[in-house]
Amino acid sequence: MRRTWGFLTVGLLFFATACSIEIEIPVRSQTTPTSSHKAATPSTPIPASPATITDACPFIAVGELAQILGTSAEIEAKEQPADVEGTEKRYSCLYEDIHQSPDGAPRLHITVAPEIGADSTAAADNTAKAFCREPITTIEGVGDKTVHCEHGEDFTRAYVVIGKLSNGQVRLALVDLPKYRADVYETIAKLIAERL
Repeated sequence: MRRTWGFLTVGLLFFATACSIEIEIPVRSQTTPTSSHKAATPSTPIPASPATITDACPFIAVGELAQILGTSAEIEAKEQPADVEGTEKRYSCLYEDIHQSPDGAPRLHITVAPEIGADSTAAADNTAKAFCREPITTIEGVGDKTVHCEHGEDFTRAYVVIGKLSNGQVRLALVDLPKYRADVYETIAKLIAERL
């Protein structure tokens, strides 16, 4: 019995001591951690005609694209590895959603050619001739030359090609997407042309 009272006394002392101890838990800083990883889904587009182009995804924000395409699906923009060949640079962005495979997702390709004497109109024409099926439809008053057309090999897809001379560079945007109405192509072209 004496042992039982002894254990009970020690237990009560431990309990009383434990209840009176203050434990200080460190609070994490409310600042967001810095990371070298870029956000994959830009929420706001870049300003008009940046001096330097370093990627394609900011040229059209995911919310804008979803609204234009009339989809309620959550779209994620994924910047693809850049392709730099000589002075010409190519950037690509894949706009994926959970309802389609990456093969069916819209893609934005931007090519920058800082060559002196290069012609943005010829660049758009040559790109359309290389990738499109006839007829090639011109979108007037957008960029230096803008067209839309059906994909040359896949009748379920279309291209929008925008050529513009900006900041001493020929900038060419090619949007590869499932077929939509002509007003969808025009809306996408106007947004991108303002920002090239």
